[in-house]
Amino acid sequence: MTIQREQVLQVIIETLHELGEDLELPELLAADENTRLFGARSALDSMNLVNFIAEVEERVSEEFGVDILLANQSAMSMTHSPFRKVSSCTDYALTLIKQEVV
Repeated sequence: MTIQREQVLQVIIETLHELGEDLELPELLAADENTRLFGARSALDSMNLVNFIAEVEERVSEEFGVDILLANQSAMSMTHSPFRKVSSCTDYALTLIKQEVV
């Protein structure tokens, strides 16, 4: 099974849209690849970021049958956080998925 970047991106965007509905945050309802997930210009606070990460992990497991851990030691030690933007989170999640689907 080959999982494409667009499929992972869709999971992440849908997760943000649903979170935006729950939290009534227009920035998340309009999320795209350039949406910031972490930092001063992010609509997510630290707890919402943790919830977002957990939800993405769960959806990846359900959608693709692959268990990944986004908030792992590797992610925390990277020079540039994979949680800066949707695009970097997508790329990081896809890397982890590909490591599991060998």
